[in-house]
Amino acid sequence: MTLPEITKKYIGNKTLEAFASELGIQVSAAAVHHWKEGNRTPEYDTLREVINSPTATDEAKAWAAECMEVRYGVRVGAAEPNLNQEIERRR
Repeated sequence: MTLPEITKKYIGNKTLEAFASELGIQVSAAAVHHWKEGNRTPEYDTLREVINSPTATDEAKAWAAECMEVRYGVRVGAAEPNLNQEIERRR
């Protein structure tokens, strides 16, 4: 599955603004649009921030984890403890 396909799957019927707010970090609807259309990909640090955000929804964390695995080959659980350490170890 491609990153745009993953993003579209998790956006579903939500607005771009709603999806962006669920990520728990500062992300614009325009950035989400670019990810959805495949014009840009979410940065590694952006995905890591979403996974570690205390305010991101579980679905947003699952999106970020799936994107992380597809784009960077890093497999993480959305609620895995010490996630930052594991990601850094795999870099």
